[in-house]
Amino acid sequence: MKQKRVIKVDNERLNKLKTKESTACLDWVLKQPNINELQSTLQSMSFIELHIEIENVEMQGVCHVMCNNQMQLKFISIANGLLIYQETNCIVLSDCVIQKKKFHCHHNQLFLIVIQNHGGKLILIFSHPMSQKEWFKILKLSAKQIDFLKKYRIQDNICLNFYQISHKKKKKKYAAQIINRKNFKFYDQQEIVNNYIKILRNHNIQNVFPIISIFDDNDILYLLTDQFIGSSFEQLLSNQKTQLTQADLAFIIFSVLQNLRSLQDEDLFHGNINLDNIIIVNQSGQLGVYVINPIYKLYKQKSIDYYVHAVPDYLHAPEIKENQVPSVCSDIYQIGIILMLVSFYGMQQKLNNSFIQRILNNKETLISQQQVKFQKCQDSDFPYLFSACQLDLIKQMTEKDPNKRIQVQDALKHAWFINTKDKIKMQKQNFNRHLPSLKTIIEMVEQSDYDIKRKSLQTTGINFIHQMVSIQKYEFSPYTQQQPELSPLRKTSESLNEVIDEEHQISNLIDQLNNKQYIMLPSQFNHFNQTKNQLRLVQTENNLDQLHI
Repeated sequence: MKQKRVIKVDNERLNKLKTKESTACLDWVLKQPNINELQSTLQSMSFIELHIEIENVEMQGVCHVMCNNQMQLKFISIANGLLIYQETNCIVLSDCVIQKKKFHCHHNQLFLIVIQNHGGKLILIFSHPMSQKEWFKILKLSAKQIDFLKKYRIQDNICLNFYQISHKKKKKKYAAQIINRKNFKFYDQQEIVNNYIKILRNHNIQNVFPIISIFDDNDILYLLTDQFIGSSFEQLLSNQKTQLTQADLAFIIFSVLQNLRSLQDEDLFHGNINLDNIIIVNQSGQLGVYVINPIYKLYKQKSIDYYVHAVPDYLHAPEIKENQVPSVCSDIYQIGIILMLVSFYGMQQKLNNSFIQRILNNKETLISQQQVKFQKCQDSDFPYLFSACQLDLIKQMTEKDPNKRIQVQDALKHAWFINTKDKIKMQKQNFNRHLPSLKTIIEMVEQSDYDIKRKSLQTTGINFIHQMVSIQKYEFSPYTQQQPELSPLRKTSESLNEVIDEEHQISNLIDQLNNKQYIMLPSQFNHFNQTKNQLRLVQTENNLDQLHI
């Protein structure tokens, strides 16, 4: 599930708006007594000098800016989370709060976007409301807003600190992760949250939720995303009504590995892969995975106190205990421990510290015992341990020596995923092979229709002639025996065309049904559907057989 929330920019509209803003005469503003409301404090705005040429500009245009009681037309653009001012200076939008405002004077009005950071404020002045709307739509993807509770209403809890919210005016529903910074005990946590937001906004990172906008009110962060139904991995395992299939478990682990690979490609890491930081979601009818709450920062050698404090001891890779800095390699160790705990988890057990310690202390014994069972072609003793390949992946990911530990690229190509993918295809082929033919399905439908009509005719006052016509019309189906020559009714070319058209429509429907049959298997591809406080499983399509391994 790759983040792909990109706002399309209408360049033709922007060019028209640019022309209108360029030709707008705002001399009347200088005569207004409340002109101070438009003043920008550029001197304290903490601009960064831009020494390189920015490519892939998302949006560019012009606006008016008032500074030192002078109204000037300025060129602005947005690229890579930066607002570029006059092509030479820029500000980091993630450090800014933005607001929409209006400036009224008699029959005239201006449309403002106030951009403020810890230093000062920059007020973008537009003469046309559409200019304000188009620029704000892009700016809010990178900057923060305020007054969340004036615009949105918090509704049901989805899972953890994720809530369903609705827009008060538009009534549209979203989801939001709510982070209370008042609970922060360490200075590092603010830096980590800022990095988390940058990771969420990076379109190259896979299996993170797409950011719509961010609100920052009184040290409470609201990270808005598309509406979804979901549960943490731990909640899923603790639900007695839920049982994962091999395909489900492989899909979840594979998705986390995809996230780690994309983080590694950006020279990042997660740092805290645990059961609460993996969310299984249902979005648009498909199973998906969000990996949340990374604790990435630039840790220094022998200065990883926050990491050691934030991550549970059982998830510390051996190299972390030797004061090495965390990396994707230590993330691999963490996901290996998670897979091991899930593999040796029983339906009636509790995921508490005693269970975790028991599994870790008996790791080698448990693995060797189950390997013997698989060698004898016996099932394992645990509901979520499916094959010897699964045990092999656990061993390679939890290798103590980081130099010998499996790399994320190799883990994604492991035999367990390949075998699971092949098993899905085989089951799908076997299922389709036993589907009834088109002729059989239609004959079954017609027979059912015939029985219903016959019963209806027997219990009503319809006369004998009407009964004969009704039954004989039915018997002219091309899939029944040919009528005798003395039949009182004969098929016309029109009725034949109707039958052929109907047959064609039914055939198309059956073809579509055949293509979707596998998602109807009762034991395959579960996902969540949460109504209020109850979590129940319904059928969906798992994407594992479509993933490139």
